[in-house]
Amino acid sequence: MTGIRLYIDIPHDYRHAVIQHRDSVANVLTRALRRHGWQPTKNQPARWGFGVITKPVNKTDNPKQRLYKLQRVIVGSSDPEIAAALAQINADDLMEDTQAPGAGLDFSVAEIYSAPDWVETEAVNFYCVSPIRVSDPEHKIDTYLQTDDRFNLLLNRTMQTRFQRPFHLKFTPDNLYTRLHDGDITGHMAIKMKKGQPVILQGIIVPFLLTGPAEDLRDVWFSGLGRSSARGFGCVELAQ
Repeated sequence: MTGIRLYIDIPHDYRHAVIQHRDSVANVLTRALRRHGWQPTKNQPARWGFGVITKPVNKTDNPKQRLYKLQRVIVGSSDPEIAAALAQINADDLMEDTQAPGAGLDFSVAEIYSAPDWVETEAVNFYCVSPIRVSDPEHKIDTYLQTDDRFNLLLNRTMQTRFQRPFHLKFTPDNLYTRLHDGDITGHMAIKMKKGQPVILQGIIVPFLLTGPAEDLRDVWFSGLGRSSARGFGCVELAQ
């Protein structure tokens, strides 16, 4: 198996799949993968990724009250072991482990289906389902937010670390989108709660052209682009 990408669609009238942060979804997916034989290696960079499409439940300035209704979860991997586990996931797996029954996230009513076969290519127009993160440890920058030559260098280093082979990607942001947004192409997501407050991380969110070897683009499509893909960052979709 060269890779798998699943779409998990929650029914429109199901009101109970509500989240505050992405780690609750990550917990559900990690539990499902473990149930089907995947055992993560400690401190190993993620070779899988996910993204979510949500709808705000409320409008509030209080970060503790910001809630989002899940509409779709996208999850995939090009790693053979993880892909094999993903292929076995069914709706009954899609609930969070908790000590109190009924306390965790549960979207086991969802419909699961696979994306069409990936067509090998060396250039793709993508848009971001979730922000793309890379770090610049040499300059002590947790999230690098400029789409310049250094961003491409850091992006390829990140992917090389994840997959243990060289990457040769070039990221070209959409110029019109960038101009219309006055150069502001940053997005942010809450990944967890800490001491009652959401922990929010930034990334780049913009339509873009990605070019490079076919193998590199295949890994991006199935497993996500950049770092923190197993926490919901770096999920991309084909531009229509």
